[in-house]
Amino acid sequence: MSYTYKVKNEILHRCELLDDEKYAEIRAILLLKHAINENNIELKLENKEIAERIYSMLKELTKLKIFIKFSKSKKFGEHNAYIITIPSQPGIKKFIDDLDRYSLSGENVSETVERGFIRGMFLGCGYIKSPEKEYALDFFVDSDELANELYNLLIKMEKRAYKTIKRNKPLVYMRNAEDIMDIIVLIGSMKEFYNYEETTMIKDLKNKTIREMNWEVANETKTLDTARKQIKMINLIGKRTGLNNLSPVLEEIAFLRLENPEASLQELGEIIGISKSGIRNRFRRLEEIHNELLEKDREA
Repeated sequence: MSYTYKVKNEILHRCELLDDEKYAEIRAILLLKHAINENNIELKLENKEIAERIYSMLKELTKLKIFIKFSKSKKFGEHNAYIITIPSQPGIKKFIDDLDRYSLSGENVSETVERGFIRGMFLGCGYIKSPEKEYALDFFVDSDELANELYNLLIKMEKRAYKTIKRNKPLVYMRNAEDIMDIIVLIGSMKEFYNYEETTMIKDLKNKTIREMNWEVANETKTLDTARKQIKMINLIGKRTGLNNLSPVLEEIAFLRLENPEASLQELGEIIGISKSGIRNRFRRLEEIHNELLEKDREA
């Protein structure tokens, strides 16, 4: 069972909708499926639950004669088709005009209409990936005009939405987990919202843990590399001039490093009671002596 199916299935079982939501949802699906003609409406759907939902809402919103029939289509392979028809009859043009009133192009479009429109778009052409795999919500829309209407609405709602062309169709998509969860809540899939949120939190925690582990490993590796270079430097000084000929301060830090080859600068400082910067300064002075010895070797 796909994650898209889970979200749509939860939405399809929600019945407590305002009339404005129903009109906006129906309008979105009818436009997506190019179902509105001059004197009639003919909507073809492959999903039985969506077809039953649209048929039921139409029956609630209008007294027009509405028919629904089932057929099997063999185009591109055999599959079911559910056809909802509102034939030419008195009142059909008024109903089509009523649907136009729920366009998002008006100045004072209500949140209820916006919610219904996005729900209809999702039911008609929306795809959402499981958050375990990827944060992705896609709307493949046949119409540039309808894609722009959806995109502009999401931008108006301050969602990080994008628009492109894919498979020769306009694609409106989102890739941010928080924005996707907002849409899941908006269209009425609360159960899957909580599942999505939980999965997102677990993923973020895992990613944070991995980042911290990588950071610790990187720091440990850096500490060991630094210590190896310092030991190599100290051994050369000891071989050439003898560590006992260093100043007491430098002799102390040299032997401390040899005795603690895996300790960080912070840990070395804690052993002898000085700051990390103090330890770093002492090694810097040892490095100067080391470099002077190398320079003499090159001049010889």
